[in-house]
Amino acid sequence: MAKKIYLDSRESPVYITLLGISCHLKDYRLSYLLNYHIPAEFSKLDDLKIMPAAKKESSEFSFYYFKDEDRFNSYSLISNRNQESALIAEMKQTDFILIVEGEFRKPQKDALLKNIKAIPNVLTCYELKLAEIKNHEHLLSEIELHVMKQHRSAKTQYKPSQLK
Repeated sequence: MAKKIYLDSRESPVYITLLGISCHLKDYRLSYLLNYHIPAEFSKLDDLKIMPAAKKESSEFSFYYFKDEDRFNSYSLISNRNQESALIAEMKQTDFILIVEGEFRKPQKDALLKNIKAIPNVLTCYELKLAEIKNHEHLLSEIELHVMKQHRSAKTQYKPSQLK
């Protein structure tokens, strides 16, 4: 009788930390202040086009990205609200979502929360529970695809033959 082997198609576990930021700042200003206080190097990417729950058309949300090569983490700063809707409907009081992908220990998280709360005009910053968000898997996959698409377009934008 043939022996069946089952392979786990999942790679190593992905560590995701979600932080909610409530403030009255514009996205570019918050990004600038995060660059100064964390310190980080957020850069603006194209807006994230996604279809929020209970909507029939896609909406755009501002998107900033930073990859920390030293700690093997990537940070995505996304506005939670635009003119028409909220990205995460359950978190309407949250103005921005900061997604940290990679291993992130409690002292690092506490220091990050403390630094963000120290930014002027930031009302609060708190950790969001991933299980409380209804469509978190869809949201995270859309963000990952968006980042991959942005990096691919940046690589193809300058071909080596054009630089000569």
